[in-house]
Amino acid sequence: MKPASSTRGQTYAASQRKTFHSTLCQLLHKEFPGTFGPTVTRLFAEQIDALYQRCHPPLSRVRVGQVLWLAVAADERPSRSKRIEDTQLVPVLLDLVTRQDIDDASIPGKRLDTRRAKIVRLFRQAYEQGAVLSHADVSLLMHLEASTISGIVLEHEQTTEESLPRRGTIHDLGRSVSHKAVICYKRLVEKKTTSQVAEETFHSPEEVEYYVQCYRRVQLCSDNGMSVEDIALATAHSLHLVKEYLNLHEEFGLPRQKNARRKDGVQPKNP
Repeated sequence: MKPASSTRGQTYAASQRKTFHSTLCQLLHKEFPGTFGPTVTRLFAEQIDALYQRCHPPLSRVRVGQVLWLAVAADERPSRSKRIEDTQLVPVLLDLVTRQDIDDASIPGKRLDTRRAKIVRLFRQAYEQGAVLSHADVSLLMHLEASTISGIVLEHEQTTEESLPRRGTIHDLGRSVSHKAVICYKRLVEKKTTSQVAEETFHSPEEVEYYVQCYRRVQLCSDNGMSVEDIALATAHSLHLVKEYLNLHEEFGLPRQKNARRKDGVQPKNP
């Protein structure tokens, strides 16, 4: 005779398997018969189940005033032609309204400061969770025009001389002020180390050096009297990108590189 505990366990075994995971497995077998074997089906269902859990956190994890948002992964490889359906998304919890926001709401003249602080907070919180928000994301969250968000961000960066981690700059997309301008300025004009610039601009040291080397290659070509078109061919950059770097070079006013020829065609002698 089987022990009572064993019999009781068998009685409720099927109930224990009535889960979202089991429902997914059944759906895959029904809708895609013969496509997946049992092992692949279980693995596929586990991945979908994990994704669902990340996108639907329990309410115990969500504080009052927070909002769940899907943002692009910070380490996603950017491409202007990449559709959002082909892009890795990360669920993030953002503080849309905090106790400080509520306290400041009762203080006359604090509304604009509170709005600016909230925008900065949203960008930073998303990045701390491995994602980057776009101006459009914050526009929807704040119920403000994207152009208003852009203006506030630009003013903040110019006033504080610090960069905000957002998609247009981290991934160098759209019409955001490119981080390459900030990176090249800090590295070449302010003479900061690569590690310092990387920390201040939310980029890796490799990305910092990539932008700086791009700038230097364009500068060298320009110092040697090459046209914009020739520089684009020599560096394999677009005309638009070459013009961006040339504008930065003019703005920075850096001296000619040592191995550049003079305008009269004479190669300068090494000291």
